[in-house]
Amino acid sequence: MFDIISAQEVSNAALASAMGDAFSDYAIPLQVDEAAFTFMMRQRGLDRAASRVAVVDGEVAAIWLVAIRDTRSYLISSGTQPAFRSRGMARALAVSCLEGLRTREVSRFQTEVLRDNETAAGLYRSLGMRLSRELDCYVLNDVLDGSAAEVDAVAWTQIANAAAGLRDWQPSWQNDDPSVAAIADDVLCLASYDAEGLTGYIAASPDTATLYQMAVRKDARRRGVGRGLVAALQRELPGKPLRFINIQQDDAGFRAFMQACAAKELPGQFELAMEM
Repeated sequence: MFDIISAQEVSNAALASAMGDAFSDYAIPLQVDEAAFTFMMRQRGLDRAASRVAVVDGEVAAIWLVAIRDTRSYLISSGTQPAFRSRGMARALAVSCLEGLRTREVSRFQTEVLRDNETAAGLYRSLGMRLSRELDCYVLNDVLDGSAAEVDAVAWTQIANAAAGLRDWQPSWQNDDPSVAAIADDVLCLASYDAEGLTGYIAASPDTATLYQMAVRKDARRRGVGRGLVAALQRELPGKPLRFINIQQDDAGFRAFMQACAAKELPGQFELAMEM
């Protein structure tokens, strides 16, 4: 037997440990200490009151951690420790969590799942979630030559308003403007300008070299701006492979850019969503 309780009753340390154990045998294992967990949850907007955990004899056996923004909600992380699987915990947590979200007038619920994680995807589909888009991921190891572009280091607040106008699609929850703003002091931003204003930008983690956002203004594309931005980021983060996470798959231009940079494609994700 197990009990379902609010995440308000559980420490960050216990949640971080449970999440690490739950993802220990996944295709992409995830191990986070308490500090990294706290940062991740701040970025994505953890709502402890809306989140649920399953407890067995005082131990956190499974988690459903969610965020809420206005009338939208996002499943940040869900998982069950291997020793406690096949006991119905994931579904019980999902049902409890979704019931709670409806009482808070949430109208849309979304998440991402690795394309080959059929177990999780099957649960989400059974709850009513459907594919909203496919997301690609890449890693770039080769050092680029992009010295032709003039790039400046800027604060996220300096480009946040203009950045949306450069994009062709909305970043995934973990990379969108509110998520970047939540960790703005820990974001490395690089920008390129011309007489008309912002031509392109990159926002990335200086610790993990993971890109949160990147975009180039339509009339400035295919002029080396994107390559210059990536090369500048590599100079800021020498020796660190750059990870591009959750790129909308139907962006043919970005895919061609990644191919031109000799980036390696990583396992991608499905973005799933449901109307509540």
